Amino acid sequence: MRKFLIILVLVCSITESNAQIGNDKWNITGELALPMGMGNKMFRNYLNGIVTAHPKIQYKPFKHWYVAFGPRYMYYKVNEYRIPFEPGVSDDSIADHKKVQSIYGGMHVLGGDIELGWTSWVGPRLGLELGVKTGIAQHWFNTSGTKKYGKQDVLAMYVEPTLSIVLASDEAVAYRWIIGYNFTGYHFDGYRVGSTTSGGYTAKDLRAPTQSLIVGFAISYYFKNQRSDVFLDEP
Repeated sequence: MRKFLIILVLVCSITESNAQIGNDKWNITGELALPMGMGNKMFRNYLNGIVTAHPKIQYKPFKHWYVAFGPRYMYYKVNEYRIPFEPGVSDDSIADHKKVQSIYGGMHVLGGDIELGWTSWVGPRLGLELGVKTGIAQHWFNTSGTKKYGKQDVLAMYVEPTLSIVLASDEAVAYRWIIGYNFTGYHFDGYRVGSTTSGGYTAKDLRAPTQSLIVGFAISYYFKNQRSDVFLDEP
């Protein structure tokens, strides 16, 4: 299903119009992506990325250079099947009568960033952008484990190089395929989600900082561009 949606968006953006965006000084872009945990092995296995939402305002002061800024929200769900059972969290029981339950919940991330980058139209409707986002975000770990053992909130900076392929749909709208790699300035450990065990991971497994691969799509609206509509009859 996901591959079908990818192909559909690309086909629609290519076939809808032969128009070129004239004024690309200002645009507003909405990004929707899937984050995938990388780097730290425990982070990669304990949390599943669900969504990244990132609206931004973008301005191009020079021919090939732009600056953008906006808020960001991310959510990672705990992979309850990868975390060892915790004692005394619920009323469930097993054969040896020890009360255990897998940890469930997730991590909310809310912050904002500024992005600097290079942009160029390499064809009438095809463009490329290379940028680097730098920002700060609050991370809230809200799981069954943190409810018992205490909250583990983290405020951390992040850096995210990003590549965007831009496909103009008409004179004012463009679709984007985006891929980025997020480096966040804190180390993930099991206690962040309320786990009291090492899970079999070594210090070497936890040495890498928190990282995520970001893959998704975006839609941009470019201001001061008059749109044509082939479906309406002009008087």
